[in-house]
Amino acid sequence: MDNSMRERVAIVTGASNGIGKGIAEAFAAAGAKTVLVARSADKLTALQRSLEASGASALPVPCDVTSERDVARLFAEVRDKFGRVDVVVNNAGVASGTAIDELTLDAWNDVVSINLTAVFLMCREAVKAMKAQTPQGGRIINMGSVSAKTPRPDSIAYTATKHAIQGMTHQLTMDGRKYGVVASIIHPGATLSSFTSRRGRTQAGAGATPDDYVMSAADVARVAVLMATLPPEVNLYEATILPNQMRSFIGRG
Repeated sequence: MDNSMRERVAIVTGASNGIGKGIAEAFAAAGAKTVLVARSADKLTALQRSLEASGASALPVPCDVTSERDVARLFAEVRDKFGRVDVVVNNAGVASGTAIDELTLDAWNDVVSINLTAVFLMCREAVKAMKAQTPQGGRIINMGSVSAKTPRPDSIAYTATKHAIQGMTHQLTMDGRKYGVVASIIHPGATLSSFTSRRGRTQAGAGATPDDYVMSAADVARVAVLMATLPPEVNLYEATILPNQMRSFIGRG
């Protein structure tokens, strides 16, 4: 452990796989008391055992982050267990790739619920907790996407929510200052996840061509740890991390 987050309490949503799991592992390795949040209790328990086997501290809390009641229960459980909340990473989300003329209202609402409303619920409870605790303050790290800058074709629901998360983070950054609450956003490019697995990529690294490189979750997690461990007066507000030859971002037209 590098102990850069020693004694700090960090909540990570979507921690059962992909980027969320990578961030949870990185925070735990840095000494944080890491709260693992997702809907799958079995996967969270497996991750807890893995982290504790390496000497880390982890608390699995199965939770539907689209549920106002579940989110309130999550923060109450964390406060009861640890007394405070120092870092919240809003990583849980879903991808969506449907042409606008084929996208149903139910499908749209599903994406908005998990990618946007859930983040609002988590941020609201985080600000309440961070404002009330002594010492005041903490960090909120939201997961954006390069789609907030250059969208994929036929991804209107996903793209709209990631643009909204950018705006939410900006507002949180401004409104949280008086309470010592610092908000940041990470925009990852192609990263190994359940989404890339469904598209046939099961390992990070090089692909058939340089354009097909896929980052590991650990690459993104390093940025999250940096954001979380800067002095409280300093904010790495926004970071875009992507494969260097990801033409779909740099050369998208």
